[in-house]
Amino acid sequence: MANSKIPRSSRQWLSLAAELWQHRLVVPGLLLVTLALGMLAWHFNIITDHTNNQRNTLSNASLEVLRTLPSAIEVTAFCSNTPFKGRYFRKSILALVQRYQHVHPEMHLQFIDPSISPTLAREQHIKKEGEMIIRYRGQQKRMYLPYTEEAFTNVLLQLQHGERAPLLFSTGLGETALDSSAGNGASHLAEAMQAAGLQVVSNSHVEHYSKADKKLPTLVLAGATHPYSQNQLQAIQTHISKGGNLVWLVDNPARQNLEGLAETLGLNISKGMVIDPANHQFDIPLHALSTQRYSGQGPTQEFSLRTFFDQAHAIVRYRQPEDPWRTMPLVAAAERGWASSAYRIEQPEKLPAFNAQTDSQGPATIALALEKTQASGELQRIVVIGSSGFFSNVQQQRGGNLAFSMQTLQWVVNNQPSITLPVAPLRDSVILLPSQQTWLMVLFNSFQFGLPALLAFAGWLRWRRKHQH
Repeated sequence: MANSKIPRSSRQWLSLAAELWQHRLVVPGLLLVTLALGMLAWHFNIITDHTNNQRNTLSNASLEVLRTLPSAIEVTAFCSNTPFKGRYFRKSILALVQRYQHVHPEMHLQFIDPSISPTLAREQHIKKEGEMIIRYRGQQKRMYLPYTEEAFTNVLLQLQHGERAPLLFSTGLGETALDSSAGNGASHLAEAMQAAGLQVVSNSHVEHYSKADKKLPTLVLAGATHPYSQNQLQAIQTHISKGGNLVWLVDNPARQNLEGLAETLGLNISKGMVIDPANHQFDIPLHALSTQRYSGQGPTQEFSLRTFFDQAHAIVRYRQPEDPWRTMPLVAAAERGWASSAYRIEQPEKLPAFNAQTDSQGPATIALALEKTQASGELQRIVVIGSSGFFSNVQQQRGGNLAFSMQTLQWVVNNQPSITLPVAPLRDSVILLPSQQTWLMVLFNSFQFGLPALLAFAGWLRWRRKHQH
């Protein structure tokens, strides 16, 4: 009776389909189709993003950076294969890199377990699980959490801009020597810079580098005890005018014959040292400062270790009209002290009276940074530290001094432009629940008891209708 309602042509098609399904070649045919689909899936990768705001798709800025990197990109991730932490790192890194591999087929990802290859991990100076090394055309950069598109793209952008210019340490005028392991040497800093992959050059002929046409190095004036010549001063100023970076450990500008440099940068550096009267109660010299007061910008961003400064000078830079420089005070010390012109280091325990005419009240800025955006998009960066012996081995072994020095030098060197990607809001990540307790109970009980009861009733109703007919 029911079959009479089906058209004859439809019944013929159903009968033919049933006969074909019973054919002995159906199962081998399905196996062949399955194998063919598997082979196609192995050779062709089709990825589509169905999220509301396309948050799993690379931004246009990332795509533009990838277009400028035609060669192979090697990504090495050091992660264990432990069930929890290690596999979490692997899953997060794989999800990030696959988005780039879909656009750049020459990007290769390799996982290395540090517990299986400890020698390799030590050679690469791996300090944390989940650390990545990205290599491109002989250069390499490191990356750690967070594994975001913005962070990874900025690493690729740094590789695209090429190798960093070296750090040029000026020598010959009593500066801290990198090859000296004495207390006033800087071998500890030199080892740390080498481990971090920073290129370091020492040279007493600063004036030759300012005339070179090659990429300008980052000039480091590491606390000269003898005055610079007029030609050297002019070379330093030319270096800055050309857009070169500078790290200056200042003593007294007049003693170093760098008053013209301070004037060029608009800096006012105290002639006297910063002293802290609170040191009296601990029998500590008044000029031995310790601090944890940082501005949280530039190289002191997310830095909280205690640092120590000896014989430090206060650094002030006043606002100037149409000033292209961005001034960033980095470190402050001696909250209840002052920069004293009457203090003598030969009498470290004698506290001179505060002179309002010649002294400046604390807290004193003893480290300051300047930053300016150039026409090429690169950032010109200058850091001035008010303690001439800060890079010495004696100082670098105290507290967080070495960490602060390395963070400062890396910040000055890494002055290439970066991108900032807008955060895509997750439109489906917020559930609006009733604010009243009664409606919340109704909602949760409906899911916990009401939904199963409804499904059970629907099943019973279907069973009852089937048996009635």
